[in-house]
Amino acid sequence: MDMKKTLLLSLAALLLGSCKTAMLYTTLDILRPAQVGFDDGVNHLLIVNNSAIQPEVLGHTTRLLNGQPKQVAVPADSIALFGLSVLAEEMEATGFFRSIDLQLEPVSPGRSFDDIVPLQHDQVKQLCEAYDADAVLALDHMAVKDDLGEYYDYEWGTYLAALDVRIESLWSLHYPDRMEVAALHFKDSLFWESDGYIRQEAIDRLPQRQDAIIDAALWVGQNSAKRFIPYWEQADRYFFDPDNALMKQGMDSVYVRNWSAAARLWQQAYDTAGKPKLKAQAANNLAIAHEIMGDYDTAYVYADRAFNLFAERAFIDSETLFRLANYMNALNRRKKEVKLLDEQMGE
Repeated sequence: MDMKKTLLLSLAALLLGSCKTAMLYTTLDILRPAQVGFDDGVNHLLIVNNSAIQPEVLGHTTRLLNGQPKQVAVPADSIALFGLSVLAEEMEATGFFRSIDLQLEPVSPGRSFDDIVPLQHDQVKQLCEAYDADAVLALDHMAVKDDLGEYYDYEWGTYLAALDVRIESLWSLHYPDRMEVAALHFKDSLFWESDGYIRQEAIDRLPQRQDAIIDAALWVGQNSAKRFIPYWEQADRYFFDPDNALMKQGMDSVYVRNWSAAARLWQQAYDTAGKPKLKAQAANNLAIAHEIMGDYDTAYVYADRAFNLFAERAFIDSETLFRLANYMNALNRRKKEVKLLDEQMGE
């Protein structure tokens, strides 16, 4: 498992208004834990299709203007294939496992769509032996429901059309050396909307129904990868860059990624600041520096100090307070996630 928990960084200047203190923001690539973790010894994963094909006449509804809902037939026999293919591709690209095998042919062909049966333990052992796999991730059921609706906007005099595609998927995680099975249930959706002054125009601007279903299946595969293995997510952080020598020297260290030097300089600015505003700005920057260095407890302390200092000022900067409150919530989340990541990364 080669993924790293390093915070990747890019920095861009952002001047927030001519009458405000200059600020800069940085974008962090933060590793988030998966919703479910694999055992540390899982290096070779097998993904299998254990689902049955959905009948064409099931789950597709059309609601035309002033008409009654009507069930229509739309082929959905390939949604599992598209979803699993993207899932395997996304997971393989991360390098989290040494190898990933994918069996698209149904493990139990000919089964009824409503007959949802997880893999039996003997099947799991046979599959692991056949593919030299340490674990099996099975798609046990994938069902799509989609609604095509048509409306009229009297205020603007336009016709509206909307297509809502929802996919429910059931998964199970199996190991060859144990009977216990981890069962997982996910829901995903995509939505399209269009309008036009001519009625047919609004409908024509929507994607073809079968294409939309395939797009939703691809989205399921992409989204599910983030549920099964740790994934990267971008987050913005904002630095204050006031007209103060120590604060600006700290920003100079940021450009060369010397976070310990930046923290020392901002600590001096914090300790010697005569004005609460400057002290609050230094505390804000210190919080981010400590977060990037992996000290989330100290980062939270300084974020809390920055929040209180800004809150005590005669002029309340609600935007800054809102950002700091969200930032403290994010730090609390990061502290909890680090423990999960250690388990999922085998560290």
